[in-house]
Amino acid sequence: MPGRRDPAFQRRLISAVILGPLAVLLLWLGDIFFTAWVAAFAAAMAWEWIQMSDSKAPPVAYAIACATASGAVLLAGQTSLQDAVFWGAAGTLAIGVERIRRGWSIEVIGVLYIALSSGLLAAMRAGADHGLASVVLLFAIVWAADSLAYLVGTWLGGPKLIPQASPNKTWSGFLAGLLAGVGAGTGIGVVFELDLPRVAVFASVVAIASVLGDLAMSLFKRSFKVKDTGTLIPGHGGVLDRVDALMLAVIAAALFQNILPLGWGEAA
Repeated sequence: MPGRRDPAFQRRLISAVILGPLAVLLLWLGDIFFTAWVAAFAAAMAWEWIQMSDSKAPPVAYAIACATASGAVLLAGQTSLQDAVFWGAAGTLAIGVERIRRGWSIEVIGVLYIALSSGLLAAMRAGADHGLASVVLLFAIVWAADSLAYLVGTWLGGPKLIPQASPNKTWSGFLAGLLAGVGAGTGIGVVFELDLPRVAVFASVVAIASVLGDLAMSLFKRSFKVKDTGTLIPGHGGVLDRVDALMLAVIAAALFQNILPLGWGEAA
Protein backbone atom coordinates (compact mmCIF):
# COMPACT_ATOMS: atom_id res chain seq x y z
CA MET A 1 0.00 0.00 0.00
CA PRO A 2 1.14 3.64 -0.60
CA GLY A 3 1.13 4.35 3.10
CA ARG A 4 3.71 1.62 3.67
CA ARG A 5 5.97 2.84 0.88
CA ASP A 6 5.77 6.53 1.70
CA PRO A 7 6.08 7.50 5.39
CA ALA A 8 4.52 10.89 4.60
CA PHE A 9 1.38 9.37 3.06
CA GLN A 10 -0.76 9.72 6.19
CA ARG A 11 0.24 13.36 6.68
CA ARG A 12 -0.43 14.03 2.99
CA LEU A 13 -3.88 12.52 3.33
CA ILE A 14 -4.73 14.58 6.42
CA SER A 15 -3.56 17.78 4.72
CA ALA A 16 -5.65 16.96 1.64
CA VAL A 17 -8.75 16.27 3.77
CA ILE A 18 -8.37 19.67 5.45
CA LEU A 19 -7.33 21.82 2.50
CA GLY A 20 -9.50 20.15 -0.15
CA PRO A 21 -12.94 21.09 1.25
CA LEU A 22 -11.68 24.59 2.10
CA ALA A 23 -10.51 25.08 -1.47
CA VAL A 24 -13.85 23.86 -2.84
CA LEU A 25 -15.81 26.15 -0.50
CA LEU A 26 -13.80 29.27 -1.39
CA LEU A 27 -13.93 28.37 -5.08
CA TRP A 28 -17.72 28.12 -4.89
CA LEU A 29 -18.01 31.44 -3.01
CA GLY A 30 -15.77 33.13 -5.58
CA ASP A 31 -15.28 36.91 -5.72
CA ILE A 32 -13.03 38.33 -3.00
CA PHE A 33 -13.15 35.10 -0.97
CA PHE A 34 -11.40 33.07 -3.65
CA THR A 35 -9.19 35.95 -4.77
CA ALA A 36 -7.95 36.62 -1.22
CA TRP A 37 -7.25 32.92 -0.70
CA VAL A 38 -5.19 32.71 -3.87
CA ALA A 39 -3.43 35.98 -2.96
CA ALA A 40 -2.45 34.53 0.42
CA PHE A 41 -1.08 31.42 -1.25
CA ALA A 42 0.81 33.57 -3.77
CA ALA A 43 2.42 35.60 -0.98
CA ALA A 44 3.50 32.39 0.78
CA MET A 45 4.89 31.02 -2.49
CA ALA A 46 6.85 34.21 -3.15
CA TRP A 47 8.26 34.09 0.38
CA GLU A 48 9.37 30.48 -0.12
CA TRP A 49 10.92 31.30 -3.48
CA ILE A 50 13.05 34.12 -2.03
CA GLN A 51 14.02 31.91 0.91
CA MET A 52 15.17 29.18 -1.50
CA SER A 53 16.85 31.27 -4.16
CA ASP A 54 18.43 34.11 -2.17
CA SER A 55 19.86 33.00 1.16
CA LYS A 56 21.16 36.52 1.92
CA ALA A 57 17.94 38.33 1.09
CA PRO A 58 17.03 41.17 3.51
CA PRO A 59 13.46 41.69 4.75
CA VAL A 60 12.76 44.21 1.98
CA ALA A 61 13.32 41.49 -0.64
CA TYR A 62 10.64 39.33 0.98
CA ALA A 63 8.28 42.30 1.24
CA ILE A 64 8.65 43.21 -2.45
CA ALA A 65 8.20 39.61 -3.56
CA CYS A 66 5.09 39.03 -1.44
CA ALA A 67 3.55 42.34 -2.50
CA THR A 68 4.27 41.57 -6.16
CA ALA A 69 2.65 38.14 -6.09
CA SER A 70 -0.35 38.93 -3.90
CA GLY A 71 -0.98 42.29 -5.56
CA ALA A 72 -1.05 40.71 -9.00
CA VAL A 73 -3.66 38.22 -7.81
CA LEU A 74 -5.87 40.89 -6.24
CA LEU A 75 -5.72 43.01 -9.40
CA ALA A 76 -6.41 40.04 -11.68
CA GLY A 77 -9.39 38.91 -9.64
CA GLN A 78 -10.89 42.30 -8.82
CA THR A 79 -9.92 44.71 -11.62
CA SER A 80 -8.25 43.36 -14.77
CA LEU A 81 -5.57 40.97 -15.95
CA GLN A 82 -3.78 43.84 -17.70
CA ASP A 83 -3.36 45.67 -14.38
CA ALA A 84 -2.05 42.45 -12.84
CA VAL A 85 0.52 41.98 -15.61
CA PHE A 86 1.77 45.54 -15.19
CA TRP A 87 2.01 45.13 -11.41
CA GLY A 88 3.81 41.80 -11.72
CA ALA A 89 6.31 43.18 -14.25
CA ALA A 90 6.97 46.29 -12.14
CA GLY A 91 7.42 44.19 -9.01
CA THR A 92 9.81 41.83 -10.77
CA LEU A 93 11.86 44.83 -11.92
CA ALA A 94 11.97 46.10 -8.34
CA ILE A 95 13.11 42.68 -7.13
CA GLY A 96 15.86 42.68 -9.75
CA VAL A 97 17.04 46.17 -8.76
CA GLU A 98 17.13 45.20 -5.09
CA ARG A 99 19.00 41.99 -5.93
CA ILE A 100 21.77 43.79 -7.87
CA ARG A 101 23.59 44.59 -4.63
CA ARG A 102 24.09 40.86 -4.02
CA GLY A 103 24.63 39.90 -7.65
CA TRP A 104 21.71 39.80 -10.09
CA SER A 105 20.33 36.39 -10.99
CA ILE A 106 17.73 35.07 -13.44
CA GLU A 107 16.08 33.50 -10.39
CA VAL A 108 14.21 36.77 -9.79
CA ILE A 109 11.91 35.68 -12.63
CA GLY A 110 10.52 33.04 -10.29
CA VAL A 111 8.35 35.62 -8.54
CA LEU A 112 6.94 36.69 -11.92
CA TYR A 113 6.07 33.04 -12.63
CA ILE A 114 4.25 32.84 -9.32
CA ALA A 115 2.42 36.13 -9.93
CA LEU A 116 1.44 35.12 -13.47
CA SER A 117 0.13 31.67 -12.62
CA SER A 118 -1.72 32.82 -9.49
CA GLY A 119 -3.13 35.88 -11.26
CA LEU A 120 -4.41 33.78 -14.15
CA LEU A 121 -6.19 31.48 -11.70
CA ALA A 122 -7.91 34.43 -10.01
CA ALA A 123 -8.83 35.94 -13.38
CA MET A 124 -10.21 32.60 -14.57
CA ARG A 125 -12.55 32.36 -11.56
CA ALA A 126 -13.60 36.00 -12.02
CA GLY A 127 -14.84 35.28 -15.55
CA ALA A 128 -18.41 36.48 -15.84
CA ASP A 129 -19.83 33.62 -17.91
CA HIS A 130 -18.25 30.36 -16.77
CA GLY A 131 -15.60 31.29 -14.20
CA LEU A 132 -16.61 28.68 -11.64
CA ALA A 133 -17.01 25.90 -14.21
CA SER A 134 -13.67 26.60 -15.88
CA VAL A 135 -11.77 26.39 -12.58
CA VAL A 136 -13.69 23.24 -11.62
CA LEU A 137 -12.53 21.71 -14.91
CA LEU A 138 -8.93 22.79 -14.29
CA PHE A 139 -8.88 21.54 -10.69
CA ALA A 140 -10.46 18.21 -11.64
CA ILE A 141 -7.79 17.53 -14.24
CA VAL A 142 -4.83 18.58 -12.09
CA TRP A 143 -6.03 16.91 -8.89
CA ALA A 144 -6.84 13.66 -10.68
CA ALA A 145 -3.54 13.63 -12.59
CA ASP A 146 -1.45 14.57 -9.55
CA SER A 147 -3.16 12.12 -7.18
CA LEU A 148 -3.12 9.10 -9.49
CA ALA A 149 0.45 9.79 -10.60
CA TYR A 150 1.55 9.81 -6.96
CA LEU A 151 -0.44 6.73 -5.92
CA VAL A 152 0.40 4.55 -8.92
CA GLY A 153 4.02 5.69 -9.06
CA THR A 154 4.45 4.98 -5.34
CA TRP A 155 2.64 1.63 -5.39
CA LEU A 156 3.70 0.27 -8.77
CA GLY A 157 7.11 1.91 -9.23
CA GLY A 158 9.04 1.06 -12.38
CA PRO A 159 11.36 3.05 -14.66
CA LYS A 160 12.04 6.61 -13.57
CA LEU A 161 10.58 9.45 -15.60
CA ILE A 162 13.46 11.95 -15.32
CA PRO A 163 15.71 10.85 -12.43
CA GLN A 164 17.88 13.97 -12.81
CA ALA A 165 14.87 16.08 -11.80
CA SER A 166 13.06 13.78 -9.38
CA PRO A 167 14.05 10.24 -8.34
CA ASN A 168 10.51 9.45 -7.19
CA LYS A 169 8.56 10.07 -10.39
CA THR A 170 8.00 7.10 -12.68
CA TRP A 171 6.62 6.42 -16.14
CA SER A 172 3.85 4.34 -14.61
CA GLY A 173 2.80 7.31 -12.48
CA PHE A 174 3.00 9.68 -15.43
CA LEU A 175 0.80 7.48 -17.64
CA ALA A 176 -1.69 6.88 -14.84
CA GLY A 177 -1.85 10.60 -14.14
CA LEU A 178 -2.35 11.40 -17.81
CA LEU A 179 -5.22 8.92 -18.13
CA ALA A 180 -6.78 10.12 -14.89
CA GLY A 181 -6.54 13.76 -15.98
CA VAL A 182 -8.14 13.05 -19.35
CA GLY A 183 -10.86 10.95 -17.70
CA ALA A 184 -11.65 13.63 -15.12
CA GLY A 185 -11.62 16.40 -17.72
CA THR A 186 -13.89 14.47 -20.07
CA GLY A 187 -16.27 13.71 -17.22
CA ILE A 188 -16.54 17.40 -16.33
CA GLY A 189 -16.95 18.16 -20.04
CA VAL A 190 -19.97 15.87 -20.16
CA VAL A 191 -21.51 17.64 -17.15
CA PHE A 192 -21.11 21.08 -18.76
CA GLU A 193 -21.97 19.85 -22.28
CA LEU A 194 -18.68 20.95 -23.80
CA ASP A 195 -16.99 19.86 -27.02
CA LEU A 196 -15.66 16.51 -25.80
CA PRO A 197 -12.87 15.95 -28.38
CA ARG A 198 -11.50 19.41 -27.60
CA VAL A 199 -11.87 18.82 -23.86
CA ALA A 200 -9.94 15.55 -24.15
CA VAL A 201 -7.08 17.33 -25.94
CA PHE A 202 -7.28 20.17 -23.42
CA ALA A 203 -7.13 17.73 -20.52
CA SER A 204 -4.10 16.00 -22.04
CA VAL A 205 -2.26 19.31 -22.43
CA VAL A 206 -3.12 20.44 -18.89
CA ALA A 207 -2.20 17.07 -17.36
CA ILE A 208 1.18 17.06 -19.13
CA ALA A 209 1.76 20.68 -18.10
CA SER A 210 1.06 19.73 -14.49
CA VAL A 211 3.75 17.03 -14.65
CA LEU A 212 6.22 19.45 -16.24
CA GLY A 213 5.46 22.06 -13.59
CA ASP A 214 6.14 19.51 -10.88
CA LEU A 215 9.42 18.46 -12.53
CA ALA A 216 10.49 22.08 -13.04
CA MET A 217 10.07 22.81 -9.33
CA SER A 218 12.05 19.67 -8.52
CA LEU A 219 14.88 20.93 -10.72
CA PHE A 220 14.81 24.32 -9.02
CA LYS A 221 14.94 22.71 -5.59
CA ARG A 222 17.92 20.62 -6.64
CA SER A 223 19.72 23.67 -7.96
CA PHE A 224 19.05 25.46 -4.66
CA LYS A 225 20.07 22.32 -2.72
CA VAL A 226 16.83 22.03 -0.74
CA LYS A 227 14.49 19.06 -0.32
CA ASP A 228 11.28 21.05 0.21
CA THR A 229 10.33 24.63 -0.49
CA GLY A 230 9.10 25.05 3.08
CA THR A 231 7.39 23.34 6.01
CA LEU A 232 3.95 24.97 6.05
CA ILE A 233 1.91 21.97 4.83
CA PRO A 234 2.52 18.66 6.68
CA GLY A 235 3.40 15.80 4.34
CA HIS A 236 3.96 18.13 1.39
CA GLY A 237 6.53 20.65 2.60
CA GLY A 238 5.89 24.19 1.45
CA VAL A 239 3.08 25.81 -0.52
CA LEU A 240 5.17 25.63 -3.69
CA ASP A 241 5.58 21.89 -3.14
CA ARG A 242 1.79 21.54 -3.03
CA VAL A 243 0.82 23.69 -6.02
CA ASP A 244 3.82 23.34 -8.35
CA ALA A 245 1.77 21.16 -10.73
CA LEU A 246 -1.10 23.66 -10.79
CA MET A 247 1.14 26.63 -11.61
CA LEU A 248 2.16 25.59 -15.12
CA ALA A 249 -1.20 23.87 -15.68
CA VAL A 250 -3.18 27.09 -15.25
CA ILE A 251 -0.92 28.90 -17.71
CA ALA A 252 -1.36 26.09 -20.24
CA ALA A 253 -5.13 26.09 -19.67
CA ALA A 254 -5.42 29.84 -20.24
CA LEU A 255 -3.35 29.71 -23.44
CA PHE A 256 -5.22 26.69 -24.81
CA GLN A 257 -8.68 28.19 -24.31
CA ASN A 258 -7.63 31.39 -26.07
CA ILE A 259 -6.50 29.36 -29.08
CA LEU A 260 -9.11 26.61 -29.14
CA PRO A 261 -12.33 27.35 -27.17
CA LEU A 262 -13.96 24.39 -25.44
CA GLY A 263 -17.54 25.30 -26.31
CA TRP A 264 -18.58 27.20 -23.19
CA GLY A 265 -20.73 29.56 -25.28
CA GLU A 266 -22.57 26.67 -26.91
CA ALA A 267 -23.20 25.13 -23.51
CA ALA A 268 -24.74 28.37 -22.28
